[in-house]
Amino acid sequence: MSNAASLNPTPGASPATWIGHTLDGRYRLRELIGEGGMGAVFTAEQLSLRTMVAVKMIHAEFTGNAEISERFRREAMATAKIDHPNVVRAIDFGPLPGGGAYLVTQLVRGRTLTNTIASGKLPWRKACDIGAQIADALVAAHGAGIIHRDLKPDNILLEAREDATVVKVLDFGLARVADSGPDMTPLTRLGTVMGTPGYMSPEQAAGEPTDHRTDMYALGVILWESLAGRELWDGGELSDITIRQLTQAPPALAREIPDLPPELDRLLSQLLAREAAQRPQTAREVRDQLRALANRPASAVVAPTPPPQPPASQPQRPAPPPNRGLMVFITVFAALALLIIALWAMGQ
Repeated sequence: MSNAASLNPTPGASPATWIGHTLDGRYRLRELIGEGGMGAVFTAEQLSLRTMVAVKMIHAEFTGNAEISERFRREAMATAKIDHPNVVRAIDFGPLPGGGAYLVTQLVRGRTLTNTIASGKLPWRKACDIGAQIADALVAAHGAGIIHRDLKPDNILLEAREDATVVKVLDFGLARVADSGPDMTPLTRLGTVMGTPGYMSPEQAAGEPTDHRTDMYALGVILWESLAGRELWDGGELSDITIRQLTQAPPALAREIPDLPPELDRLLSQLLAREAAQRPQTAREVRDQLRALANRPASAVVAPTPPPQPPASQPQRPAPPPNRGLMVFITVFAALALLIIALWAMGQ
């Protein structure tokens, strides 16, 4: 029998109280692995197939809000349309009593990009490879009409394979819940569905209309931080960060990373442009540029050309000795000439 009814806790109840319950008789919650402003994420066992999945649920205080539940349902349906190896796949969706809902997704065991960056800056080829996979996920999402709007290192998992690192992008479309409406105030206050300060584009942070190019800006921040090993717009309130975004240029990394390709430096500047019109217009072109850089042979990387040095003074070499054979010939010829003259004189 389903224990879904018991999964409608009173407001303020700990998500840990949901562990051990079964959703719709199919998904038994095993472990709480994350909690955010909107809900919590669990590992769960799919009972019929005996496989592990991830289950995302709305927090207890939101389960009775019909509008939030409906938005969550629509976004779950949109996420299910994205079939891409760099996107965490949606598996199932179901309602909970009181207007809540849950979303079942592929379970990915990996390290977040946040933790990876905290361990130090990434080599530029590695950063390009990760960025290219994120951009490829955005190609699929934007093609399905989904704008992430909360792209950040916390929402990117790195799954280690035998010979490669596979990127998995999480939480597609959830930031679109932040559309205007009377019931959106609590979510806006929590700062989750509106996006994350430091990763929102200037137009998104200012509350202006956004499109897919806001994801381009977030990707630029992620690339910059992967290369620098630190946050780009760190510290301060949202208003302070927004003012810095609008008045300060992102620090250039060419001095910090001597072997940084000029093409990558230029792409970073374009992605982090304040105006959406100045950024790359599609995720596809960004993906293609990053792939080309990540796969560039080491011999093709052009090292900075050192300035020309003045030629060092060279000691003058002595003149080469004259040709010895020529000197002998001239000497013999002169002697014969003198002998002929002498004989002619004697004859006279």
